[in-house]
Amino acid sequence: MPRPTAAPEVLQGLSGELASQIPAAQLRGLLYRVGRGLADRHSVGSIKTLAEFEQFALRKLAELDLGWVQVEEVSGAVDFVHGGAPLQNWFGANAEEWAPGLLEGLYAEWMAQLGADARLDVHEIEDGALPPGLYRLRFAHESAFGI
Repeated sequence: MPRPTAAPEVLQGLSGELASQIPAAQLRGLLYRVGRGLADRHSVGSIKTLAEFEQFALRKLAELDLGWVQVEEVSGAVDFVHGGAPLQNWFGANAEEWAPGLLEGLYAEWMAQLGADARLDVHEIEDGALPPGLYRLRFAHESAFGI
């Protein structure tokens, strides 16, 4: 039986303190960089297809206890539908605006490792059809996000 850990309580306390002092956009950027660092430590290696990437990501996310992903090809982009991420458990319900930055950075770095151009990035997009706890992240050219 796994031992209880104080890590989620510590992370929630830390995120509450950070959120009281740092704007959400900056926190999202911070989590994005953390996600990229995490992906850098868990490199994709030599993958040639999206199907291979999806299998790699499913294995790696399970190892890291970060949930699961479904990869979908859409017109001019690739979507990652991510579920089971412990973001709310780690950072609290009030972190909804910035915590997904961790997943954005994770997928952005993995795509960069596969040779993605620097003008391609990953951003969460609104998808009202998804149930709570699922995130749709889109890998596309920066111009697709209107940033």
